[in-house]
Amino acid sequence: MNELNDILSTGGKGKLPEDKLLAYLEGKLGPEEQRQVEEWLSAEGLESDALEGLQELEVTETKRAVGKINYELRKELGARNKRRSKHLKDNKWSWLAIAVVLLLAIVCYIAIRIAVH
Repeated sequence: MNELNDILSTGGKGKLPEDKLLAYLEGKLGPEEQRQVEEWLSAEGLESDALEGLQELEVTETKRAVGKINYELRKELGARNKRRSKHLKDNKWSWLAIAVVLLLAIVCYIAIRIAVH
């Protein structure tokens, strides 16, 4: 579940590890790794645009921005999960309606069985 919260998830096909991207921004990659990152970026449209925006910032500011966005994503995903799980559990009227519909279905089934015989 943690990789769902990260902007730049590590591993997997078609994904660039965050540490490799940051090393690219800092200019710490060797020529081969730098070429691989540039090939990946040329194949990806949105990621390439995001990298251009990140290059405008200093490296420390980039790390801070990525951390803040990851934090906001975790917070938003956590809030959504809480809303979904709490919705039916705390609603007594929903449970009452479900019970009434089930009871009505059972009574109709019994009435039909009696009418057929």
